[in-house]
Amino acid sequence: MAAMNLRDPKLLRFIIGLVLLAALVYVYFNFIAKGTSEAISTARDTIRMKQMQLSQLQSQTSEDMAVMAQQIEMFQQELANLDRFLPRTYNQDDVLEMLTDKAASSGIQIVGLTPQPVTTEGSYAVYSWQVHLTGRYHRLGVFFDQLTQELMMTAISDLNIQQLKAAEGKFDNIEATFTFSAYSQP
Repeated sequence: MAAMNLRDPKLLRFIIGLVLLAALVYVYFNFIAKGTSEAISTARDTIRMKQMQLSQLQSQTSEDMAVMAQQIEMFQQELANLDRFLPRTYNQDDVLEMLTDKAASSGIQIVGLTPQPVTTEGSYAVYSWQVHLTGRYHRLGVFFDQLTQELMMTAISDLNIQQLKAAEGKFDNIEATFTFSAYSQP
């Protein structure tokens, strides 16, 4: 093997290249790349913080959604309760059945029940029925009292009561006509 000659230009170029390469690597990692690695570290920390914030927001959103769902359910139940008092529409058959049931339980006989056209009164739609019935005075009072026990908003108007001729010792037989109205939301 030949001895290394430190004056050999090839060897000198090689050694200078190695020193320059080492200096370049040192400068790169200590000065140039140091800012980049700090930026990467800062970006990682920022990502972790953002992920934690996102997790908290998702948790809060889930809780808020659950609370909103409960509130919606509560409002729907409240609306359903209010619809019993002031529904949006009336089923004619249901109202006719209610009137005939109340009359029967009061001892009143309905002779005629005629639906009237739907009208508006103020901000309400009004469903009306012309009612013609027979019975006794105090039974008519019981019938009206039972109608007031209904949850829906109602009114009785144009009440006309006529005494019928006495039959078999009964002096309180009557014939009555009136308009029964039920109010609904417009």
